[in-house]
This record gives sequence, C-alpha cells and structure tokens, in this order.
Amino acid sequence: MLYTYPALFYFDDTETEEVPYFVHFPDLENSATQGNNISDAIRMAVDLLGNLLTYYVEDGKHVPRPSNINDLSLVGNNPFKDDDFDFKFQVDKSFISMVTVDLDDFLDYNDPIELTLAIPKWADESGKRLHLHYSKALTDAIMQKTDEAH
Repeated sequence: MLYTYPALFYFDDTETEEVPYFVHFPDLENSATQGNNISDAIRMAVDLLGNLLTYYVEDGKHVPRPSNINDLSLVGNNPFKDDDFDFKFQVDKSFISMVTVDLDDFLDYNDPIELTLAIPKWADESGKRLHLHYSKALTDAIMQKTDEAH
C-alpha cells in the first residue's frame, strides 16, 4: 500500500556540516535523516518513511495523517524552532517535497497465508469484471479500516 508524506529538505553546506541535506517529516515523531546530495537525501527519506510507518503498523499504533504540503513552511516547521539550537540552512537550496513509499516493501510479516472466505455472487462477478486481485483488494481494505480505526 502506498503512503505519501511531505518532507522538509534543509540544505547547509557550511564547513561544519559533513552531509549537506537534513530531512524531516513534520507529521512523524523522531523523523530525521540526512543525505549527501538530493538523490541520496530522497533515498534516505524513502527508507526512513518506510521504516517509521512499518513501526506504526506492526505495533498497532495510529498512523498519522499527512499534512497538506501547502500548509508547511521551512521556517514555520523547523524541527529545532523550540530548541536552543541555532539551525542554519540555505533557503534557496532547501525545499519541501512529497515522499512516497510502498509499505509492502517494508513489512516483515508480508508472507501470504491461506484463508477461505465467502463473498456474495454479485461481488465475485464484479471483481472478475474488474480483474481484481482478491487478496490485494482484501489486504488494502483491511489496511484502510485499520487506519480509520485509529
């Protein structure tokens, strides 16, 4: 199942920073990573997002709803704004972007199990017409219900 969250990519190439990109997901606790360049920072962000969301799902925790990217700002959502830490970044090279992850690639217990279930005839006919993969449809529906329950 695909999940997409906004991430803040802060750039600082001063001498004190060995890795110039700092990435933060404002909707997720303890969500920081770094990258040597944009590609590396995005790859690291995808990996972090997948691991964090896997933690939420596997531990039965509420998966937070992603913020609207248009409501975020690099300054207003600075993860260090309430700390005594002087966080410097170059505004012209920093940006906000959506990051998407396929959680199926991260979940440890993704091995299929055999189940027998019954569905109404109309649902079977409709599913066949739509060429639905029943296992995927059921898995997606359970994930959606799990998200709604929290």
